[in-house]
Amino acid sequence: MPPSAVNFAVDDRSPVPKTPEEIVRIFEAHERWLKKQAGGARADLTFQVLSGANLQGIVLRAAKLTGCDLSFARLTGADLRQCDLFSADLHGADLTDADLTDANLRGANFRDAKLRRATLDGADLRMGTLLGPQRGEMNFHGSAKGVTDLTSAEANASGLKGAKLDGANLTSVDLSHADLTGASLARANLQGSVLRGATMTDVDLSNAALIKVDLSGADLAGAVVENANLEGSDFTGAKIDGVDFARASLADARITLSIATLAEDIQKIIAEHLRWADTQGAKGKRAELAKRNFIRINFAGVDLSGASLAECKFGSAVFKKARLEMANMSGADLNHAELIEANMCGINLAKADLAAADLSAAQLGPVELRRTDGSLSGRFWPANLSGASFKHAKLAGANLRMANLTKADFTDADLTGADLSDANLAGAVLTGAKTDGAKMPD
Repeated sequence: MPPSAVNFAVDDRSPVPKTPEEIVRIFEAHERWLKKQAGGARADLTFQVLSGANLQGIVLRAAKLTGCDLSFARLTGADLRQCDLFSADLHGADLTDADLTDANLRGANFRDAKLRRATLDGADLRMGTLLGPQRGEMNFHGSAKGVTDLTSAEANASGLKGAKLDGANLTSVDLSHADLTGASLARANLQGSVLRGATMTDVDLSNAALIKVDLSGADLAGAVVENANLEGSDFTGAKIDGVDFARASLADARITLSIATLAEDIQKIIAEHLRWADTQGAKGKRAELAKRNFIRINFAGVDLSGASLAECKFGSAVFKKARLEMANMSGADLNHAELIEANMCGINLAKADLAAADLSAAQLGPVELRRTDGSLSGRFWPANLSGASFKHAKLAGANLRMANLTKADFTDADLTGADLSDANLAGAVLTGAKTDGAKMPD
């Protein structure tokens, strides 16, 4: 049995269908029960069929609607707080502005339902199965396999604070601008859903599937994404500081992570390096961060000159206008990294992988060495790109003057207008490379 699953079975005696008059009397008795008046009784509509009923604004707080068929019912503005809707069928129902706070919605079917501005704070939408009489036979009620199903539901601007959605099916749901603060969506399926501008602070997305989800502008501060599949999702403008993506899958996702998302000890090392670089070594300490994972981290404008970053993983990282002079990035993985206008003079990129990286207008020329008294020596330290892969990379307008490019692979790279004067291209591969306007070595 899946975690948190609940199964119930009832006897096979089919409930007697209620007439419209009887249902009205049940509603009236329930209203008196809520007001603690004489003749009141809690509404029990277990297994009743109310499909397509107009129940706009009805007050059924704490009513028992287990296995009830409310498909396509009109429940706009309804008060369903603390209702027992275990395995109820709400397929296609209109619950716009309805209040389902603390309701039991385990195993319910909300496929294609309208939940715009509905409140589901504290509601339980985890798995649950119900076996009971249906059409003269014993059948399962609610959603298929007991998984609470909100497929294609319209739940924009809805409230789901603290809701339990573990294992729920939220495929293609519109949750834009919804409030899911503190909600639990562990193992939930949100593939193709829209969470644009949603509040998701402290939400649990561990082991959840969020493939191709629109999370643009969402607030994910404090979210747990351990083992979550976030492939192809859009995080443009999302607040993700403090979120640990180390064990999440981010393939093809539109996301860059700030330095603030790194482990605290790594942040301290980078901070000390910035002091070291800013004071020319008088204070702080040079960063020693070999073989670390910095995939998708945004280092734009950051001064990492002289840092030891050998064999680090920088896939899809951003170094736009960063300073990387004399840094050691040998053997590093920089595929699809953005290094536009980065200062990389004198850098060591030997055997690094820069496939499909963007180095447009990057500076990879030599550094003039200084004497001990600080004066220029007239001797130059060239960038070392030997054995590096630049397949399909963009190097238009890049400065590669005097660089060591021995055995570098520029297959299908764009070197338009690049400066390779005095570079060492011995054994380099330029098959399919664009060299229009490039300055090549004599």
